[in-house]
Amino acid sequence: MPCDLALCRHKAPGHHLAVLHRLSAAFLAPRMRELGLKRGWIGVLLEVLDRPGQPQDALCKSLKVDPAATARTLFELEKRGYVNRFEDERDRRQKLVSPTQKTLDLAKGLFAVLKDHNQALFRGFDPARRELALAILADMAANLNDAITREDS
Repeated sequence: MPCDLALCRHKAPGHHLAVLHRLSAAFLAPRMRELGLKRGWIGVLLEVLDRPGQPQDALCKSLKVDPAATARTLFELEKRGYVNRFEDERDRRQKLVSPTQKTLDLAKGLFAVLKDHNQALFRGFDPARRELALAILADMAANLNDAITREDS
């Protein structure tokens, strides 16, 4: 029996995740522009701030992003003075990525915007519900990662 499209869609986590993604983009984009950043750079900058000097391929893996897309983003960030890429002395094929002073200087503003975003997302949630929501999202991400890994095997 075919399902009612509206009912099926509203019972699908993908629908809700897509809506959440679009709403997050609408919330973050203007705030990132005020900082001189593109919304798509957030994950890369956070990862580089958290683990300066990491290899570019490790950055791709931790972000779960295609290496070519990461290279394009890093090229743009480097051109605009947000990151430095330099050759790994132990393995010249590797590029290590670090934040510049420009990124370190804007980190406080970036973190403030992300804190506001998190507060908007979790408004009305008690601490237990917040932790449950985060755990569910982490489990869903792990399930999809496992499914992709099995397909690639």
